[in-house]
Amino acid sequence: MEHVLLEVLADEVKIGNRPNNTFRTSSFNRVSSVIFEKFNVECSSDHVEHHLRTVKTAWGIIAQLQDKSGFGWDDNMKMIIASPTVYTDHVQGHPTHEKYLNKKIEMYDEIALVVNKDRAKGNFAKSFNDVDLEARPAIEPINSDDDVATEDISKDKNVGKQSASSSETSAQPRRHRKRGQKLGQVADAITRLTWDRLNVQALHDELMKTEGFDVAFLGEAFDYLVEQEWLGKAFMAKSINLRRIWLEDFSSHKF
Repeated sequence: MEHVLLEVLADEVKIGNRPNNTFRTSSFNRVSSVIFEKFNVECSSDHVEHHLRTVKTAWGIIAQLQDKSGFGWDDNMKMIIASPTVYTDHVQGHPTHEKYLNKKIEMYDEIALVVNKDRAKGNFAKSFNDVDLEARPAIEPINSDDDVATEDISKDKNVGKQSASSSETSAQPRRHRKRGQKLGQVADAITRLTWDRLNVQALHDELMKTEGFDVAFLGEAFDYLVEQEWLGKAFMAKSINLRRIWLEDFSSHKF
């Protein structure tokens, strides 16, 4: 029934029945009438207006995610894209946002029209290379600054051998901790670089073993995902079921 509500209200906007960006009661009554005709369900104009507020709340979340650093936007599929790491981190803090990530947003254009928001195509088409660069923390290079500090202590003529030995011993755990932290940062950077690079052969292999689609169609999908590299990365991060949903949507749109 939500689809009917959005379809009717979007049509009301197109024919000019939303003066001053506010729907008339007649528009809500039209929605109620169509719902009754299609589903034989009584629905008052108050119910329609209440559900419209729910739609506006959902749109607020969508717009927030689109503008958030670390997320991409596929305008063809109407989908907010997140890498596995970004997805996991965000959903842990905002479980209710899961349904908006890496899934097609049904009737996106109608929602945007009904809530009177213009999300121009391409405004949110950020590649994952751009996204990760914004979100990536600076990586400190591994160097010998700590060793130099220790050498300075040992060379200080005003410090006795015993004192220098004690200082060097106490400095070793600190050096090890700092080196461990730096190595951890390097490992994280390598993981991010791996995500930045699309494994074309792995993408091809995963596509070709997907059942229910002919080889020619899978070849078209492969070419598209390689051309739109960040979508190819997102495809590889999806579960088998989500991949099938994406392919079915791609088949129906035939970009």
